[in-house]
Amino acid sequence: MNNIVPGHNQPIEDPVAHFKAIPWCAKLLTDRSVIDIQIPDRTPLASSESALVRQTLNTMETVRACIVFLRYIKPTKESLAAGETKEKPFLELVTLLDLGKGVNGFAGTAHGGFFGVVLDEVMGSAVKAQSGVFPPSPQQDVHSDVIDETDHVGYTVYLNVKFKKPLYTPQVVAVRGRVHKREGKKIFVKGRFEDKDGEAISEADGMWVMTDKESASTDIKVSKL
Repeated sequence: MNNIVPGHNQPIEDPVAHFKAIPWCAKLLTDRSVIDIQIPDRTPLASSESALVRQTLNTMETVRACIVFLRYIKPTKESLAAGETKEKPFLELVTLLDLGKGVNGFAGTAHGGFFGVVLDEVMGSAVKAQSGVFPPSPQQDVHSDVIDETDHVGYTVYLNVKFKKPLYTPQVVAVRGRVHKREGKKIFVKGRFEDKDGEAISEADGMWVMTDKESASTDIKVSKL
């Protein structure tokens, strides 16, 4: 039975301290480019929204601990030409995951479908960060103009995943997501799973479309007819 910690509702009491105790993770977290570190809330919602990540993938056997941090990467001529602006930079969103054997497909190896779920979450959150809808942390201040809640949501249009090598479990991994181009409401994102050496376990690219919540609700109702 899992001992879920109140507050963030993850199995590990202090996810940040947990990852900082791992040398290669601590190196990532103390990099000068990091502008914010957050502990994702895994409290179940009455609506059942996000139940897959808040409940199914929130156990000592699946995802033991999870933290998210944002990195500011200096814009280039190419990124500015691709839609990056000073007000809405192409922030890199990185998630650290401590994985157990409950995500396995083959013995000792994470299921291929697990990659798609996590990359969709991470890359989608990168879209929110670039669009100004990533949830701010309680300590958020100087970056509140960049990371702020609005009435917009993003929907995945497509997500392509390429597998580079097996993800053996248990293992701690880093999952990255970053917008690389924006065309109006269309946002193009790249992502990847990395091991402790920074080598790619899988790579992905996808496209999201931003829309306001009211339109999204209407679209969902129409799609169910």
